[in-house]
Order: sequence, then C-alpha cells, then structure tokens
Amino acid sequence: MQLSRTLGRSRRRRALAGIAAVTTLGAAALAGCSSSGSGGSSGSGGNADSGTLKIITWVNPPAVSALTAINKEFEAKYPKIHVQLQTAVNVATGYANLLQTSVNSSSADIVTTVDQLQPLPLNPTRKSETPTQFWSTNNVFADLSTQPWAKNLNDTAVKAETYNGKLVGLLSGVYQELVFYNKADFTKYGVTPPKTWDEFITLMNTLKSKGVSSPLWLGLGSGASVYVTRFIAEPFMNSLWAPKASGETLAQALEKGDLKWNSPEMIQVLQREQQLAKYLEPSYTGAAWQDMPNAFAQDKAPMLLDGSWDLTSVQKANPTMQVGSFALPGSNDPAANQPVANQDLTFEVLNKAPDKALAMKWMAFFTSPAIYKQYVNMTGISPIMKSGGPYSSFSSKVLGPLFGQGFNPGDVLPALSADQGYWDTATQWPLLQESVMAGSKTPQQAVAMYQSDWKTG
Repeated sequence: MQLSRTLGRSRRRRALAGIAAVTTLGAAALAGCSSSGSGGSSGSGGNADSGTLKIITWVNPPAVSALTAINKEFEAKYPKIHVQLQTAVNVATGYANLLQTSVNSSSADIVTTVDQLQPLPLNPTRKSETPTQFWSTNNVFADLSTQPWAKNLNDTAVKAETYNGKLVGLLSGVYQELVFYNKADFTKYGVTPPKTWDEFITLMNTLKSKGVSSPLWLGLGSGASVYVTRFIAEPFMNSLWAPKASGETLAQALEKGDLKWNSPEMIQVLQREQQLAKYLEPSYTGAAWQDMPNAFAQDKAPMLLDGSWDLTSVQKANPTMQVGSFALPGSNDPAANQPVANQDLTFEVLNKAPDKALAMKWMAFFTSPAIYKQYVNMTGISPIMKSGGPYSSFSSKVLGPLFGQGFNPGDVLPALSADQGYWDTATQWPLLQESVMAGSKTPQQAVAMYQSDWKTG
C-alpha cells in the first residue's frame, strides 16, 4: 500500500515497511496493556449486534477505498452497527501518533500496523522492539487464534503474527516489490525483460542510447528514503549476500556477528546501488513518492521501481497501459533474483477495545471468502488465505507467476532498532545508502560506518 500508508516503511508502505515505526514509547504505553483481556462497554462480551465500531489506519488509497466499501456492506448486513474509519497521513508520523494515542487511551476497537510482530530481534528488549512488537508481546492485542477464520490463514500469516502460541494480528496480505515496465515501450525500443544484472545494465544502456534519459523511475522525496532499503538494498542483499549465510538467515547471521557489514558482499551491494542510481531520473531524491504511479503512467520512464500496491493507481491513471514486471536482478544467477514479498497492513483488536465483540464480528466478516476476495482484488495485494480466489486484480495479471511470490525481507535485513548505533537505526540506515548512491560516500566508507555502529547479540 502506498507510502501514505507506509510513509505517509509504505512500511507507503508501507509503501513505510516495511517501515518499522520508530516512535519512542513512553511509560504511558503500558496503559494499553491488559492482563484480563476485558474491554470497554463490551470488551468482555457486550452486544455485538449494535453500536459503533472504530477502526484506524493510515492514508493508503487502495486499502482505504476497499475498507470503505467493505464497511458499507458490513453496515448493510448489520444495520444497527456503524463503522467509523479514521485515517491519518504518513505512517511514520501522523498515523504513528494516532496509533499511539489510540492504544494509550483504548479509544479504537481495531488498529492497523505496517510492521509485523515477527521476526523479533535476536534478544528483544523494550528499546529494540518496535511499538508493534512491544504491544504484541505485552498483551495489548487480543488473541485471535481461537477465531474460526484463523484456520484458513496460510503459514506466512500465522508465523508473522504469532507470539507464545497466540495469534495477535491478522495480516491482510503480501505485496511484491520489483520492477514494472511499460510493454509498449519495450516493444518500441526492441528490448526484453532482463533476468540477470548484466542484462539489466545492458537494457538500461540500450534505452539511454535510444534517447531515454531516465530508464528507471523512483521517488525518494517526501520522506521516502526507506524505499532505498526496501526496493534496492533488500533484493540486492538477498541475491548477492544471503547465500553466504549457511544454516541461518542473513539477518540472524548479522545479529549474531557471524557475518559483518563490512563483508565484500555488502560492498558489492552498495557498488551496484551506486551504478543503478545513474539510470534514475536526475531528481529522484526529491521526487515525491506519491507521484510515482502517475509518472510511470505518463511514460516519464519505461520502468518503475515500486511496490505492487501502486498498480491500482497506475491503472487508474492510464487504464489502457499494458504493464509487465520482473524481479530487480542484483545477481547474474537468474534463480537468485526474487521479488521482495513484503508483509503489509495488519489488523489488531485491542484487548481494551471499547467494543471487542463488534471488532470480532467485523474480523469474521472481513475474512469471509467473498469479502476477502473483494479486498484482494481492490487493493492488488497477494492473498494469505489457504482457500479462495481465483483473483482478478490488475496486480495479479501484471505479476503473473510472481503474484504472491518472493522472499521475506525479515530474513535478510535484521532489526534496525533504537538501541543500535546511529547509522544502524531505521532512520539513518537508508540515508547512508542514499549518500553512496549520490557519490558522497564510498561503499567501503559506508560498510565501515555500519559495522562500527552495529551491536551484535
């Protein structure tokens, strides 16, 4: 979903995803915890047939549109229930504040987050956990594992939101992050989708030679530096470095110190980022992430580096555009090049919800086959239900065999938490990447800075 969602990472994303929200929680956050599991007027049962249900989320157009439509259907089925959907712009600031306030005051029934519970840091502490992780491990969110619909969740959804045997969130789906291309442009210039790094560079050089000034579009402005992490660093780290983490994930190897940031493979990752930057539009660091779908739809570049959540916006801006996709190829081994499969918007029910019974009724409605299929088709997200479909979203057609496929970024990038050194926090890590892409830092300087600030478990 869009960075309005992940950024306002998306977290977009969350986007921002994969942004992990990095808002510092004060002691007041514990006000949202509950050991009894009771809520307000109907938190321990209540009247699930009437009342007002409050849901909060960030501004992510496809998801907000889908939820608005679904809420109307819910109200039509239950005329005595009113759903109040409240949104805030920018997942890392405005929505982070709304979320914090709602948890502290127990003023919402269902909240949404963009950073998942799992994987937890190697040695979880109050400082190393994200707000979502802290709430998940401190009984702020209700246990959903006994809900009948939970049996239809796939392993990805269950693993992402389970702690001590309790399912504390409903992952709504997975978005792929990769390269989208204009099929008409590729036909016009006589080029084909690349499968390797060398083929990718050849493709972009060919486009340049034929007068295409910006072969690849990316917007990092308006606070979207996290896109460097999500769209470039993670796929390059997965294809070039993850194979070196024998018997464990790359994230685990870095957390334990088995591998170091100043390894040759990380230098190669940054070298390729630096090379890639030469083919982006000149103002990519200032180009607003919100404008990426329109820029692509208006043919400002034949390729777009983005998340599949933006495909609905591309289609809306240019309904006749034929779009294809391929994984960003960091390696010359085609099998190593995979899209990022980023777990996205997650629903949680507060244990102290004003009306937990209504919240559970809505969750059951949302996960019913027809309604969830509607959500998947409207948002373009990849489903997390074992049964359902077939799906007809624009995204499913553009991604084809890549729909729902990819690696979990949590297996590649370890937690960039507040208790790490300056350059290894979620805010500063991508900014150092940008410095390398701009040429103000060398890859060797950057990896040394990452390593000197890194604290292993």
